[in-house]
Amino acid sequence: MGGAARPEQTQGAVLRDRLGRDYAAIGFSFAGGSFLTKDTSLDGAWKPVTVPAARPGMNEHTLDRVGHRDFYLDLRTAPATARAWLDRARPVHDAGSTFTPDPLPTLALGRAYDVLIHLHRVRAADALEIHHGG
Repeated sequence: MGGAARPEQTQGAVLRDRLGRDYAAIGFSFAGGSFLTKDTSLDGAWKPVTVPAARPGMNEHTLDRVGHRDFYLDLRTAPATARAWLDRARPVHDAGSTFTPDPLPTLALGRAYDVLIHLHRVRAADALEIHHGG
């Protein structure tokens, strides 16, 4: 279902608001790759989804242009110019228990997280075969 993307609020931001500044919300971003997701948050099987490289205008596109492929940032200590960029909502690849590719959700990284871990590429987890005793 299409429509205008709206800024999302992460669970970590809600917890930080409730628990205070001693709580650190840690988020992840990635420029492309695959991951496991479901059709609905609690039901159904996990299925792999592959997304293309982040396009211009997405948070991940700019983050992926940093000189390091994989890195983390303490957003609480970001300089003012970076903070201004981080506090603006932009489209993101949001790989949660569900995934909405169209429209992509928008997120202001600086308001959502205290620490951000950015990965150049991600790969879907492999299913484990579980053997029951016998």
